[in-house]
Order: sequence, then structure tokens, then C-alpha cells
Amino acid sequence: MYDYAQRQEIIYEVHSRPFQNLPAPLVLEHITVLFDGMDALDVEHLVMSFIREMSFPVPEGHRGFLYCRQGDKAVRYEPHNEFYTLTLYKFEDERTSLSLPEYRRQLPGAFLSGVEVLFRKSKSQLFMGKRNDSFTAWGEECFNSSQFVASEVMAGAARMATNYKPQPESGFVLVLLEDIHLMPAQAGRMLQRICEIETYRHMALLGLPSARSLMPELTLLDQEVASVSQRSPDQDTSHTLAAMMQLSGQVEALSANTANRFFASEAYFALVERRIKELREVKIKGRQMAIEFMERHLDPARRTCRSASRRIELLSKRIARATELLQFQVNLTIENQNKELLEAMNIRAKRRLNLQSKLESLSVLVVVYYLYDLIGKALGNMLPAGETLDQSLKVLTLSLPFMTLIMFWIIRHLMKDFTEH
Repeated sequence: MYDYAQRQEIIYEVHSRPFQNLPAPLVLEHITVLFDGMDALDVEHLVMSFIREMSFPVPEGHRGFLYCRQGDKAVRYEPHNEFYTLTLYKFEDERTSLSLPEYRRQLPGAFLSGVEVLFRKSKSQLFMGKRNDSFTAWGEECFNSSQFVASEVMAGAARMATNYKPQPESGFVLVLLEDIHLMPAQAGRMLQRICEIETYRHMALLGLPSARSLMPELTLLDQEVASVSQRSPDQDTSHTLAAMMQLSGQVEALSANTANRFFASEAYFALVERRIKELREVKIKGRQMAIEFMERHLDPARRTCRSASRRIELLSKRIARATELLQFQVNLTIENQNKELLEAMNIRAKRRLNLQSKLESLSVLVVVYYLYDLIGKALGNMLPAGETLDQSLKVLTLSLPFMTLIMFWIIRHLMKDFTEH
């Protein structure tokens, strides 16, 4: 017995992206970058070089997931199929920015999203049996408005606030977190989920522009299919079938160009929904929760992508049904033509039989004529001229009807074998 070639890769996959223990306070900056046509290995090589320039000890030739801490800073790198994420941590700090937006210019790929998380210990105090909460005031100060999402997360072990709007200076979404009684491992999982929500939210929305741009084109194709389907019965079916085949090719091209994006978007939407549920939110009075915000603002985009994908599928089925009906009509026309051809062949066969019977009659007469002439000449050569010859010729003449019948029966019997085959 020997080990399967990819056994180690399969075993370590479950531990490939572990959570870190991350106690408050800290500042976190997380970016999502699309490969955008670049080779994944080339991108990873450039990212590793960038991390080394930030004074993090990265081994030469390292590939895949990376988490590295150096003093009060840490970095986390995760490669995916379409994108990679890079996260920087600043520990024991709740205000200092890591200036990752400035580093963006040195990183390869196309910037998609960024999130900045300020994570602090709870500063709420009990006063006369009631909690004097400074978290709401912190949110109003950071967001300069009362319009932001806030809730208790991890079943009340922490609080979260955000407005899901990119900041004007950095383009990052700001998220405020307050630790009430979190364990470091819980905090690490919670921070990772918040980063993944932003990543998967933007990845899911990549299908929205395609869905919106497809809607007018799908409407035109719908109208064309309806127009071609409502053709006149007198119109040439072959032209209609050719038009349907052309429409089918256009729809299949649309499906090939968008199916992967729509399927990926649906998977990312599901991941966003799952990550939000894993936050285990508890409502703060007077504030909207993240799950409510996503249901209100993200679900319409999800339905639009689903609608575009569904319309392409239904349009393809409609064209297939219309093409089947046209093909059935073509087959029916061909069958009618074959029927008419067979009827014409039957008529020709009957005519041929009539002609054959006439030819048989003529052939009987010809054979009897030659036979009569042959026997007459034979009798003339064999018998001397006189009464005996005359009597023999008279008998021969009287036997003509019988000879004709016999020859007719013989010829019909011979021709019967040929007509049956």
C-alpha cells in the first residue's frame, strides 16, 4: 500500500485558513483584489515581495495562505480562485490607521473592496442599575450621522456598527466593534466573518452590471422569438427554422458568457447570508441590524441576477420548444410530400401494369403468329403437296384459338414470377 498522491493536500485543506486569536484593542484593514486576467502565481509572488518589504519574515518560495506577526503588527494573505485578500493588523491600538490605501498602489490586481475595523474594549458603565452606553455616541461621532447599522453580535458578547459606505478618503467601509466579554478566539472568528461579509458582498455584486445590461437584450430576443413564432402558415418553414436557429445561437452565446458569473454570484450571496447569520445578531433598540440591512439592499440585486439567469434559461427553452414545433411541421410536410410521391408512384405502377398486360396480349399474338408460320412451313416441307397437306393446314388453322390460349397461359405464368419479385 502507498499514500495517495494528493493525500497531504486533502488532509491540510481543513486547516488551510485558520482563525487567529485577536484580543481588543486593535485596528484591522482588509482589502479584496481581483486577479483581473493576471496569472495567480505571478500575483502571489508580487504580494509576497510586498509583505517582505513591510519587514515581515516570509520564507522564500512560500505559497498559499499566510499569517505572520511582527511585534505589534500582523499580516494575513489568502488566495482564492478569482481574487486574493490582504489584511493588516495593528494591535493595542484603536485609532491609528495602517495606511493600507496608500499601499494599494504597490499591489498587483484590481482593487474591489476594503474594510477598516476599529476594535476596542467596552467603555460602558453601570449607573443606578442601568448601563451608561457610549457605543452609540462613538458611532454617531465616527459616521457623522445617526444613519448607521448597529447590533449586538456573538449573542451579546460584542457590539458592531457600520454604515456600509466607503469613506471619502480611503474608499474603505468603516466598522466599529466593541468587546463586551469576548474570548480572543471568538474575536478572531468575528473579525474574519466581518471581513468575509465585505469580500463576498462585493464579489456577489459582480454579476449585477451584467444582469442589468442583459435585460434590454433579453427583452429584444423575447420579442424576436414571439415574432418568429407567430409566422404565417403560408410562409416558408425553412426560413423560419433558420431564424430560430440563429436566435438559439445568440441565446447560447449569452448563456456561455454569463452563466459562470451568475452561478458564482449566487454562491457568494449564499456565503454573505451565512456569514451574517454566524454573527448571531441581537437587536439594539432603535437601530437596524446588519441582516435587515442586507435583506433590504442586497436582496434586490440578488433577485436581479437570478432573474437574468432565469430569463436566459426560459428563453432557451422557449426557442427549443418553438424549434421542435417547426421541426414537427417540417417533418409533417415531408411526410405529406412522401405520401404524394407514393401515390404518384402507385399511379405509374398501375399504368405500367396496364401497359404490361397490353404488351402481353401483343406478345401472345406475335408468338402464335410465328408458331403458326413455323408449323405451316414445317408441314409444307414434310408433306407432299396434295390433299394430306391441305387437311393438315386446315387442322392447324382450326387449332389457332387453342394455341393462343395455351400461349397466353404460358406467358402469364412466366411474367407472374417477375411481377411478384
